Amino acid sequence: MKQSELSRKVGACLKHEGKTLGWKTRAYSAFRVEGDMFFSLLVSGHAKEKVLYRRLSCKPMAFDAQLWRILGMTDNLQEPLGLRADGAYTLFGIALYEGSVEVPEWSDEGLANATRQCLLEAEACIESNLHLRSVDAFMELGEAFNADILKRVPNTAWNFWKERLICHFLKGEMDQAMSIAEARIAAGDSGRFVIGGQTFYQLAQRKLKGHTASVG
Repeated sequence: MKQSELSRKVGACLKHEGKTLGWKTRAYSAFRVEGDMFFSLLVSGHAKEKVLYRRLSCKPMAFDAQLWRILGMTDNLQEPLGLRADGAYTLFGIALYEGSVEVPEWSDEGLANATRQCLLEAEACIESNLHLRSVDAFMELGEAFNADILKRVPNTAWNFWKERLICHFLKGEMDQAMSIAEARIAAGDSGRFVIGGQTFYQLAQRKLKGHTASVG
């Protein structure tokens, strides 16, 4: 089977099996909202290796909304929920697990069974993490993930600063948010997003200054 054909079939299977199990889907992602959290399962196939790769991640619903306000992309607030799963201007979230499922044969039945297995595993993981329904629980998870990856890969480009800034912003802790913005600007960190020549942290700094001025 060609990779393009497999990708098309994976998307179709995910949509069909996801609907059966109560998930919404967009392209190669299945997603659902539990409490304040957005859970997203990304599924992709590798034709030659005969495996499905899957990654279940989570993030607070409020975080992408605040990201868009900072970036000046508030029109995204009116877009379908699935934008949070694969939109270019969204946060990646924190992975709860990732890996692969072997598919003995690329038949319609084999692919459907493997896709359903991915969804059922994701459901089980979400149910086993019932505490993970709030911003505070997410931040605790994110800090642990951040500490682990820095320990394993000291020179990683990964960092958790955007999420920290957004969390402070949402909690009204503007001084803490401003301190992060200033430090990341000094460090030359774009925050992965650049709009009109302005980085995420420069835009956040401007937003925070505007908020302070309006309050004052």
